[in-house]
Amino acid sequence: MSKELTKKELRDISYRWSWHRSLAWNYEKMMSLGYLTTLTPFIEKNYKGDEEGRMRAYEVHSQFFNSCPNLSNIILGVDVAIESKLGKEGLDTVSAIKNSLMGPFAGIGDALVVITNVIFGSIAVAMATEGSVIGFLLWLVWNFTLMFYLRPLLLRVGYNRGIELVTTLSDKLKNLTNSASILGLMVVGGMIASIISVKFGLINIFGSEIDLQVQVFDRIMPKIGNAMIVALCYFLLGKKRITTVKLIWIVMILTLLLAFFGILISP
Repeated sequence: MSKELTKKELRDISYRWSWHRSLAWNYEKMMSLGYLTTLTPFIEKNYKGDEEGRMRAYEVHSQFFNSCPNLSNIILGVDVAIESKLGKEGLDTVSAIKNSLMGPFAGIGDALVVITNVIFGSIAVAMATEGSVIGFLLWLVWNFTLMFYLRPLLLRVGYNRGIELVTTLSDKLKNLTNSASILGLMVVGGMIASIISVKFGLINIFGSEIDLQVQVFDRIMPKIGNAMIVALCYFLLGKKRITTVKLIWIVMILTLLLAFFGILISP
């Protein structure tokens, strides 16, 4: 399967991402539905006559996704390049690349956009407070440039790199998929250690107070509480009757109970 995308098709994907990225945003899968609906026309065209591939593509792009909206264009570009060349055979690679890049791109992209917005926003506000309409126009120009030039450009960069990937490294695609999967797991592991915060308190055993965090768990693995709560959530989500909402309630009730007995304390 090899279907070259036109500049217009790539541009349309970029524009759809601008409008769809927060479509039905939710705490379970975040930008997943926006990603899926962005690629729906591409999926329908790319997998025409291949029902199995089409359904598999819908499944892959329904998975959790959350990253910087602007640098996500690069991920989208790499994605459509691989799928247009390899079809359903490239979906495992696409999934691994999405999981491995969305974390780093979120940190880098959000920082760059915030800094740039502060620069342009500060200039625009300063000029506007002096009564100059140029400040307002400057802010509009920056946002239109970002949406109609920079984002499509980033998507084309991702697409071209994706094409190079499947043409020059096709024989090493399996190794690349494994490498991207490992990187994705490392990113998730880093997020578990840095974002989640679980701290154990004191317990009384036979009249002796023991600091679970300092005297026990810190000596084993300082962030073991974070890993335990994630492992519990992962295990419960594998159960048929456990939904995300039910899981949130379970974690809340469990946390309150453990805090009441002093097993957990505020970090």
